[in-house]
Amino acid sequence: MTTPQLFLRETSLHLEPVESLEQINELSRLADIIWHEYYLPILGPAQVAYMLENIQSKANLEADIETGKLDYFLIKSEGQSAGYLAIQLQEYKLFISKLYLLKEARGKGYAYQIMQKMVDLAAKEHKKVLELTVNKYNVGSIAFYEKFGFIRTESIVSPIGGGFVMDDYVYQYPLTPKQ
Repeated sequence: MTTPQLFLRETSLHLEPVESLEQINELSRLADIIWHEYYLPILGPAQVAYMLENIQSKANLEADIETGKLDYFLIKSEGQSAGYLAIQLQEYKLFISKLYLLKEARGKGYAYQIMQKMVDLAAKEHKKVLELTVNKYNVGSIAFYEKFGFIRTESIVSPIGGGFVMDDYVYQYPLTPKQ
């Protein structure tokens, strides 16, 4: 079995900062595919459509990037898009707002590699914790986060408009200072 360190070195997974209109178009294309293939069974067609139109829309992605609200990255493997990531550096934490992978990119260790990169970035930026929210019914992602070492800290329900809510758990991964 390959050790995680070797696995990380053997892959060409990298995070490409989203800055151009072409990259925003790719981000929007990925959002449409991923949300339809992954979130329909969890949220249903009405909420997926609402979120794609009002939260994950091209216009909202552009606004997030232009205002610096979130830093977006295309997840690339072997030069091809595998998904996308959005983060926000906050006072004491690195908040992972979005981590979405295409169906064919799941189960390949990409999420593990990305989390390792986030741990490294948070440490470099002197943050104390990684934080994220995950839908309470997203059992696959919850299992991954818990296996990685994230700890559930609270349960939240956040209205997002259109009569819909985000029904999430908050997870944190405490960073220990290097000795």
